[in-house]
Amino acid sequence: MKKVLLATTAVVAFAGAAAAQDLTIGGFVEFEAAYGSDWDREAGDGVRSIDDLDFAVDAGLNFDYSISTKSGLEYGMHFELDMYSSDAGGDILNGGQSDVLFNDGYVFINSALGNVKMGDTGTAGEASNQLNVPFLATGAIEGDNLATVEFEQVFYSNSFIGVDFEASVDDDSNWALGIGYGADVGGVTVDLGLSAAEEALAGSISMTAGGLTAGVNYAMEEVEATTEYVAAGVSYSMGALKVGSGVETGIRHGAVSGQEMETNYFVGATYELADGLVLGVGVANLDSDNAKNCSADSGDACAGGFTGKGADLGDGEGRSWVAGASVKVSF
Repeated sequence: MKKVLLATTAVVAFAGAAAAQDLTIGGFVEFEAAYGSDWDREAGDGVRSIDDLDFAVDAGLNFDYSISTKSGLEYGMHFELDMYSSDAGGDILNGGQSDVLFNDGYVFINSALGNVKMGDTGTAGEASNQLNVPFLATGAIEGDNLATVEFEQVFYSNSFIGVDFEASVDDDSNWALGIGYGADVGGVTVDLGLSAAEEALAGSISMTAGGLTAGVNYAMEEVEATTEYVAAGVSYSMGALKVGSGVETGIRHGAVSGQEMETNYFVGATYELADGLVLGVGVANLDSDNAKNCSADSGDACAGGFTGKGADLGDGEGRSWVAGASVKVSF
């Protein structure tokens, strides 16, 4: 992030007028390359292999404006533009798109009573994904708080006796809460996070000692059916080099019967070649095995006529490998 404007303003129309104004602009452009070997099953064709190479460009632009008054009140705004471009038609990076999206736009007021954001703020929640992979190859599920709410929200955050608290609510009364706590225990930094919503719950724990970080995350959502997510990972930083490895499992329980489960493995690394110039590389082994959802309305017949969960477990789609690399410049 670069601060492009710093001004001191004297406004005598009222007491406690604005004392300082800051406009900060930051952004990045990242070139990505990914190669995937995917396995698919088509009726009558058996198992066939599909290989794919894809290039893509990811970019973002962030704007932050804040004003601080002599009385200690801070207010301002934040918004982001996200840009992504990838070949359409069967590629492995986001299915192919070229788009510019407005993301995370809100006004904020910070005071001794807490911090308030109003707008597209993101959902409250302190649980964090724990894959700890510096460069994550495409294909990750990456669940932390699975609750879905509208973009337009009121978001409140504050800290009490070392505990971070946040809450958000939208205009359809969808709510979310987050609680976080960090402590130094014998030279090891321990961070705990909790996220809760009307139909979702998530929790995480991470530990850091020197350049080594390890953590675990669990998330659960119950909308018509139950979705669970578990992730664990470890990373190590050695100056400009960061390496890490993680594993995640997503389980989707069918509304009537059956379930689908995916387990993915990741290894990745980044190296900061110069200030704002980062190179990344990563490999993923993705699981598309599933336990077929043999429910009355799925249209699938279960082996032996069984209809309970776990029936017709199989290796129907196999596993796939994805390798990726990137060059990222940010300011």
